[in-house]
Amino acid sequence: MGRDSLNQGLVYTNESCTGCNRCISVCSVLEANYSLMESGENVIHVDGDACIECGACMDVCHHKARGYRDDTEEFLAALKRGENISILIAPAFIANYPKEYRKILGYLKSLGVNRMISVSFGADITTWGYLNYITKHNFKGGISQPCPAIVNYIEKYIPELTEKLIPVHSPMMCAAIYVKKYMKVTDKLAFISPCIAKKTEIIRPENKDYISYNVTFAHLMEVLKGINLSNYDAVDELEYGMGSLYPQPGGLKENVEHFLGKNVLVRQVEGEGHVYHFLGEYAKRVKSGKPLPFLVDALNCAGGCIHGTATEPSMDDNDDVLFEIHNQRIKARKDDKKNPWAKEISYEKRLQNFNEQFAQLNIEDFMCEYHPADKKS
Repeated sequence: MGRDSLNQGLVYTNESCTGCNRCISVCSVLEANYSLMESGENVIHVDGDACIECGACMDVCHHKARGYRDDTEEFLAALKRGENISILIAPAFIANYPKEYRKILGYLKSLGVNRMISVSFGADITTWGYLNYITKHNFKGGISQPCPAIVNYIEKYIPELTEKLIPVHSPMMCAAIYVKKYMKVTDKLAFISPCIAKKTEIIRPENKDYISYNVTFAHLMEVLKGINLSNYDAVDELEYGMGSLYPQPGGLKENVEHFLGKNVLVRQVEGEGHVYHFLGEYAKRVKSGKPLPFLVDALNCAGGCIHGTATEPSMDDNDDVLFEIHNQRIKARKDDKKNPWAKEISYEKRLQNFNEQFAQLNIEDFMCEYHPADKKS
């Protein structure tokens, strides 16, 4: 930690900072803020080594003095150069832009994008992996890990909890692994992303061969302003089930309960103002040997990934987002006795169908590891 890492991370302070300290007041990691006197004024910089990219400072800053970095410009430049690129699309994207979704995909296709895969399919793999790992290992009290800000915080500040992070990849990474290993796609991959912190997951040493670009909703839509999309149209390729519910608060919980029933206790917790305090208390609970839930469904963002750190603020109060998630739920639960997502069959039959759907997959391909701070080199 020090001056060399100031403003070098994904979240940074721009020239609009007035030193009002609102960012410090909401930060879960006080050491991520570094105060310096510049031209006689106090400016609060971001220490990139300490920051977990939770986005709380961006939400509270009235001066718009915090910005973030992603790969949108690099992605578009690579397409212009003719690089072979396919995209993975976060399920929150169709939720945020149900009417524009196909048009935007069509426009990206016109720029040279090849394959288009919804990460909802990857979320189905994550659910399958969770259920199989938890039941096989009797892994009680595990913490979900689709949220990289949560993983960052645990690894850096509560390293003893890394043993409770479920060692199955996130939906994004499960989709990338499936595309590369099972579909044999050799293109570079770009993730159409609602999240600043996803870049930290993408560049983890064990993940670096899979995804090249974190293309965030807000920056992409800024580029698309003024472009007439009406003549463009494209669709994503793979069918998916209730993985499309992952971006809403409790989406993972709903997936687990669909297969195991409501008798399993899934602890749902989200929001920067709550989740990091909860994790500290949860570490104490684990250490004391108290009873633990079947699973902890933890998200950094209070509104889930639908309203992630890199989504457009104007979407926060748009009820069309919730209606689209509801539509995805209805679509997934079509009545078919072979469909894992059907409502009319038993929990046991749903799980049997689910395992049959992914019988060709090797769960070891979708396992991951964590790096607690006290073990880093």
